[in-house]
Amino acid sequence: MDFLAKSNGETLSEHTENLLIQFKLLKKFYPQALVEDEWNILLLACKYHDLGKMNNKFQDKIKNKRRGMEKDELPHGLLSASLIPYRELQALYPISDLRALAYSVALHHERDFSEFDQDDYKREVRLLAEPADNFDFNRIGLHQMLPQVPSGRYFEFKTVIGATKEPDTYSKYVKTKGLLNRIDFAASGYYQVEFPDNGYLQANLQKNALGKWQKKHPDADWNEMQTWMGKHIEDNVMIIAQTGMGKTEGGLRWLANDKGFFTLPLKSAINSIYDRIKNEIFEKNEESKKHVGILHSDMQQILLEEFEKNDDFNSSNLNDYKVYLNETRGWSLPLTITTLDQVFNVVYHYRGYEPKLATLSYSKIIIDEIQMYSPDLLAYLIYGLKMIQKLGGKFAVMTATLAPFVVDLFKKNGLEFIMPTHPFLLPEFSQRHSVKILHHQLNANDIKNSFHNNKVLVICNTIKEAVSLYDELSFQLKDNVKLIHSRFIRKDRQRLEKEITNFSSKENKKFGVWIGTQVVEASLDIDFDVLYTELSELNSLFQRMGRCYRRRNFDRTGYNVFIYDGGEELPSGVHESSQRSVYDYEMFSLSKKIIANLNGPLSEQDKMDLIERTYTMKNLKDSSYLIKVRDTFEYLDACSNDHKSKQEIAKEFRDIESVTGIPQKIADENEALIKRLNELLQSNNYQKNQYEITKLKNKVLNLTVQVPSYLFYQKRNDIEVGFVELSRYQKIPIISDEYEYDNNKGLSLSPKKKEHEFDNIF
Repeated sequence: MDFLAKSNGETLSEHTENLLIQFKLLKKFYPQALVEDEWNILLLACKYHDLGKMNNKFQDKIKNKRRGMEKDELPHGLLSASLIPYRELQALYPISDLRALAYSVALHHERDFSEFDQDDYKREVRLLAEPADNFDFNRIGLHQMLPQVPSGRYFEFKTVIGATKEPDTYSKYVKTKGLLNRIDFAASGYYQVEFPDNGYLQANLQKNALGKWQKKHPDADWNEMQTWMGKHIEDNVMIIAQTGMGKTEGGLRWLANDKGFFTLPLKSAINSIYDRIKNEIFEKNEESKKHVGILHSDMQQILLEEFEKNDDFNSSNLNDYKVYLNETRGWSLPLTITTLDQVFNVVYHYRGYEPKLATLSYSKIIIDEIQMYSPDLLAYLIYGLKMIQKLGGKFAVMTATLAPFVVDLFKKNGLEFIMPTHPFLLPEFSQRHSVKILHHQLNANDIKNSFHNNKVLVICNTIKEAVSLYDELSFQLKDNVKLIHSRFIRKDRQRLEKEITNFSSKENKKFGVWIGTQVVEASLDIDFDVLYTELSELNSLFQRMGRCYRRRNFDRTGYNVFIYDGGEELPSGVHESSQRSVYDYEMFSLSKKIIANLNGPLSEQDKMDLIERTYTMKNLKDSSYLIKVRDTFEYLDACSNDHKSKQEIAKEFRDIESVTGIPQKIADENEALIKRLNELLQSNNYQKNQYEITKLKNKVLNLTVQVPSYLFYQKRNDIEVGFVELSRYQKIPIISDEYEYDNNKGLSLSPKKKEHEFDNIF
């Protein structure tokens, strides 16, 4: 007699056999992920994990197409654990292995069994005896077994294995449960759990990166930094390398043939690196889809657009797109380009975090531009790397500027790594900037006077300051001024990113002014002639300078970088109160002091020396930045056993909670599109219309913008918040038309005045 495992008719034996296929693939492609005994325990977990589904309550529910947990239904994982032959296995494995096995099977789904007790468990185990007597265990390589409540030495009802109480069992449990989950997800989603690299990345790197350089310069070879990275593929590493040195290629060489994750601070930077690797290194090869993926909140739009470029993409092969999404989300590809929160949310030990941590235990992680992270994100990063290092994963930190206190924090927290004896610099581009410090606020007149015959970039610390400056300059310079920041809808943001990249290219001979914020610091490959910037702090400042004379020396008289330190006042985005400040006040103050007398050429080595002298642990020991890092460490320690949901963690991971919304004006302009999507969602032919629904969802998401959540918490004139429905699980709120949206200026967070309101000016 066989039993159902899935509502689609898949039997328990068939589902288990599918898991065993995925298990073999995982072991074949990444044999180093586990030692032999760990592989054996994982194999047992795959065989036993769902056997509890043969209970009568589950079978009745699934045969009658009912969903979800029902009253008095004990989670099937707990029943599955009762079928493991512990006494036979204890002769082959230590207790720690068997506890890892029992907990992995019992808890492989995150279910709530708080309403059940030990007596309920015993009763359901007894009731499982009859169906178990009718199951063909032999088909999945097991012998006949009757259920029995596990002894407390193997599994304790309603207890959790802790990292501190049972460190040996804990690491085995994380790997076993995590990889069981990944195998189970792949078997249930009908996609491949892992794809092999087979040397594909390194071969293409050699051919399409180094090979292209050699066509122009036959003697070209990997530079000093890239060579060093290639020699230390077995080590954790931390390097400082000048902008333009090819850190991406260096990081990929360090990956070798291992599974890798490439993390960057901004989605636009991720999109750029992903596009470069896929189109330049892999030359748009179809095979690249099985080697490199992109993972962040906008990934669906990017991947759908890629698929739509194929002339034969239609409703009949929509499933290929959905499978590729699952493979990318399931971390199946050898290389994934992603954001910090997609990887390092494991620090919260949220319910179901084990698949990520287990995968990271045999992977390599590249951390690019670490200086961009806020203190809480830096703490998440260090805390997460400690967890990963303990389980065997490796990391590489690559950055253009590196504060010494960051190195000290890594060492203090037990992270082991090596560094080269010196920063990597490009001798041919050692003198890119000549600097003028201005002891007053950023102003429009200076910019207006220098924009002729120049491509001018202006970077402000806040969107409010950028918009104000744009209003003033656009009145004087008309169409010669453009604005870019994070509060544009996706469609406009993508358009602006393309425009600023094209504008700054050597081939474009036009002149003008672009005003931006932090979004241009590390996310866009742009090169301007002159930079005007508010002072933020040194790391951010030098990132901004990298957007001016990016790959050329400044060999003229005068200056190409103008820095406004605020004088007697503070620049925008800087405040003595850490709650109100975008940039840390102490770091700003130290930066202002050390650059006060700069006047003229500033070499790449000079910049690194300034960082080295300024951002020491001694100078910053009482700063709000380091206090926030320490507080975050303590918070992560305290909540490590809370087992919060993934949704709760997503809200906590960012310091400032934001919400994705659609401005009312944009919703009104796209009323027909939204109405059509709603009609299809309400129809009874969802499967038939799935292709059109997917495309319409993509178009709606391109109308969204990230805004502070308080916009929806404040009640203004009792305005009801409307929604655009994408599915029964996802609704996008509409931002009140009190907050104006302009295609050239983005979304204003200042409510517009009503007719009865007046400024206090005659």
